[in-house]
Amino acid sequence: MSWLRRHWMAGALLVLAAVLRGIVLAAYHPALIFPDSVRYLQYAHNFAHGHWTVDGQRQSGYSVLITPLIFPNVLWLIPLIQHFVGMVTAVLVYAVLIRLGASRWLAALATIPVLFDPLQLILEQYVLTDVWTVLLLLGALVILVWRPDRLTWRAAAVCGLLLAVAVMFRDQDLIMIVPALGYLLVRRCPARVLAALVLSFAIPVTGYLGWFYASHGKWNFTTFGGAFLYGRVADFADCTGLRLPSYEKPLCPTQPPSQRVADFYTWNPASPQWTFTPPPGKSRDSVVQDFSLRILRHQPLAYAEAAGRDFGYGFSPVRGAGPEHYPLDYLTFQTHIKPDTAADASLAAIGIKPPKSRPGLAAFLHGYGRFFYIPGPLLAAGLLLGLAGTVLRRRVCKGGPGGGLPPAANCGLFTVSTVAVLAVPAAFATFDWRYQLPQLSFVPIAAFLGWQALTRVRTAADGTAPQDRPAAAVSDPAPSPGR
Repeated sequence: MSWLRRHWMAGALLVLAAVLRGIVLAAYHPALIFPDSVRYLQYAHNFAHGHWTVDGQRQSGYSVLITPLIFPNVLWLIPLIQHFVGMVTAVLVYAVLIRLGASRWLAALATIPVLFDPLQLILEQYVLTDVWTVLLLLGALVILVWRPDRLTWRAAAVCGLLLAVAVMFRDQDLIMIVPALGYLLVRRCPARVLAALVLSFAIPVTGYLGWFYASHGKWNFTTFGGAFLYGRVADFADCTGLRLPSYEKPLCPTQPPSQRVADFYTWNPASPQWTFTPPPGKSRDSVVQDFSLRILRHQPLAYAEAAGRDFGYGFSPVRGAGPEHYPLDYLTFQTHIKPDTAADASLAAIGIKPPKSRPGLAAFLHGYGRFFYIPGPLLAAGLLLGLAGTVLRRRVCKGGPGGGLPPAANCGLFTVSTVAVLAVPAAFATFDWRYQLPQLSFVPIAAFLGWQALTRVRTAADGTAPQDRPAAAVSDPAPSPGR
């Protein structure tokens, strides 16, 4: 009971969040279906019936996870578990902030984006990977900073394993090994700790690539890499002055850039990448990828501008359809579920009925989503605070009093990880609010660590900086996940 009295604010927020999630679960039954959800369910159905060919379009880790829940009368367990995953993510945010020195009220406030933002809530209701990947990535980072004074090889191995599982859910998260490894290098960890991280990450990822090779005859995560990249470059591609093989010329978009919709070029059957004829001996995806790489070399500034625009739009004040005009209806609460004939037919083939909504509860959630969400500029300010704390803290402490590397390293880990996990989809895919989900859990931590580092910079500038306390000295420690 004393623990509950100390953490009453976080507990109250968790109760309110649980009630809200109960409303979402009741409003849309048994689960919401995104276009990608169909493939996840189809492959889970295949796995449940002993057909273990890996998906060539999406990573199959999530399908493996939901295989026990693929049967129609228990499908509602998928969003139920994912709502629990969202709340566990919030608890991780709270616990690590307390561990790193935040006050209880500040740590509780930092959980509000994860607990109450409608983007988080609706993605928990979808049959999608997003909330799982955020939990896996956040868990990996928390393990690294939990006991930085005693970071063991076992903790590093668990971190690498969590990152590897996240890659099996979404290959864009492959980048996350870079900030994790960089953190260990900055902390000058022993070689066995570095080796544990790298091997525990590389072995499962290599195993997945081997599974893909056995299914599709190539070492890769997907046979769709060229298709996604084409959707990225079609937004700005200009073939003027570019020498192309004759079979690639049909891939040049003919519409003015202002009229192009990236989603059309990626998925629509009328898109040039699906209507052109590849030459003998070449696959469609390899030709499309070659064309896209030519465009990137031909228009590097246009590419940088498009990727930067998408990255920045994720912090916009209003959640609109984005630079690529991606349909927003999927990722906002709707009063009614719009029928999708193709998806419904595909689900019916594996015995799953289309979802239904309860109009009264759905109307409440629709209104809630219109008026409550975390403003993008606030999240951007938090990220900038983390960046400032990383850069200025290291500059002051380099050779100066206090020698306080841990706060700068911790702040840099979460700040760089946030940028990395958001920048990769901006660079290689079309804009989607799903890819912005890590903001809600990573940015509050980076912002606090940035503020913490900057306040110590000010003290260090006065020549009075004490030695930084190890994380283990912070009050209210929770059990170490790395031990």
